[in-house]
Amino acid sequence: MRDAAHALFAKDGKAVSVVKDSGGFVTQRVVATIVNIAADMCQQGICTPKDLEVAVTLGLGYPMGPLAMGDKVGPTNVLEILFNMGTVYGDPRYRPSPWLRRRGALGLSLMHEEA
Repeated sequence: MRDAAHALFAKDGKAVSVVKDSGGFVTQRVVATIVNIAADMCQQGICTPKDLEVAVTLGLGYPMGPLAMGDKVGPTNVLEILFNMGTVYGDPRYRPSPWLRRRGALGLSLMHEEA
């Protein structure tokens, strides 16, 4: 069954990956964690949102920085993923940054420096 599904999805020449079933989708977990770390760095005053975005896009070659990704996904969606992962796994790495929580509650962009 897995091989048939893999062949069907690979038929159009796109890359296909197989991952174990677990709580939360792989990409959602990674993006939410990266956004949360970035938000925490901004909260600590390590960098401004703009400087963080530039550093990540240039330094890691990401097509967009973590805060832009967070805005694209939606801060409230990122928070929901983090809360759910924290509930499922009890791992403190999924504890949302207060900076991220505040912006999500106020409906603010993660890219701007106010709040």
